[in-house]
Amino acid sequence: MASNMTRREALQRFAVGGAGLALGGTLLTACGSSDGSSSGGRGGGSDEPIRVGAITDLTGAYGIVGKANKAIAEFTVDEINANGGVLGRPIELIVVDGASDPATWGKVARQLVTRDKVEMVIGDVSSAEREAVKSIIAGRGRTLYICPASYEGGECYENTWTVGAVPNQQVNPTVDYLLEQGARSFYLCGNDYSYPRNVLKAARARIEEGGGEVVGEDYIPVSATDAPELVRKTISSNADAVFEVIVLPASVPYIKGVVDGGYEGLIAGTLFDETINPLFGRQAQGLIGAQDYFATIDDPFTKQEVAAFRKKYPKAPFGSALNSPAWYRGLYLWKVAVENAGSTDLDAVNEAMNSASYDRLIGGPSRFVPGTKHVELTMYLGEMQADGSVKVLKDLGPQEPEGQCNAS
Repeated sequence: MASNMTRREALQRFAVGGAGLALGGTLLTACGSSDGSSSGGRGGGSDEPIRVGAITDLTGAYGIVGKANKAIAEFTVDEINANGGVLGRPIELIVVDGASDPATWGKVARQLVTRDKVEMVIGDVSSAEREAVKSIIAGRGRTLYICPASYEGGECYENTWTVGAVPNQQVNPTVDYLLEQGARSFYLCGNDYSYPRNVLKAARARIEEGGGEVVGEDYIPVSATDAPELVRKTISSNADAVFEVIVLPASVPYIKGVVDGGYEGLIAGTLFDETINPLFGRQAQGLIGAQDYFATIDDPFTKQEVAAFRKKYPKAPFGSALNSPAWYRGLYLWKVAVENAGSTDLDAVNEAMNSASYDRLIGGPSRFVPGTKHVELTMYLGEMQADGSVKVLKDLGPQEPEGQCNAS
């Protein structure tokens, strides 16, 4: 039986495999809440800060991810404040540490909502953590909740909005490219939990729609650290292309084993970017994947923003695998929604979120597709390089989320 773990749980593998990317940083102390009120929300008068909560994992198994999240949240809030804030009011960012533990997430989420009285909370790392807090924040807490992680899709909870990629936004353009390159037979493989299975389900559908054939599909336990049998099956499949969704640490020996074992077809997946490629070494050469950001995309605004981020946070990793562009995107789309609503009133902001859009974002323009609670993303198809960088093959333009929240 497949595990209930999602892609976000898989980031623990990244935290272990990429521990050398750790950075410094201290937890921002949460301030006591104001007793003032206003007609527009929970905060004080029109000149009072708007309190925003950021919940992530600064310690524990997902610590590397959380510290990257904290850095981009601080950077984005500082930038918004330097340009007039939201409705002329500064944002006060309150960052809390979920310590990679769902029970702790529940405790600190409750503090954000009841003690600190934030107007919005952003942050999710693992699905178990998101599930532990969404009712506390968005349900009983009646507070807007933004989820930045790319995942398997389907989150439609009240007052909850998702700004990360769902499978079709990565899978469809990648499979289309493989078909364009002449691939007709495909081998699919991944870890046995919901994210790989949902991604490969989408891949199979796209392959078959395009006239291709899946000649094999296999899974290994999420706890696997190596994949010798999967390497053997991949090579013996003689498929024109492989679509794989294998997480760290098993992804490293898998990719190296397939490449060094003489497999000559194309290899594609959803988990490749500049933060992961160095772990593969020279065997990263030629891997194919689509993301909402690569360091080499031809977008002057993105280059300017990421350069400013790296100058301010030189030790912080930045990439799609860490959901860095999505944190930036989520904060700005919320800002647009609040300003369109004219207040921080929850119902008004929810209505405005449904059609919020913004062009000046890291990676490119994005918008909420009405009725879906998910975003259209500017996506890029990339070929990974032996030095860890990415050669951008295509600017894919806007990719809508499919099958989310019963949009009419």
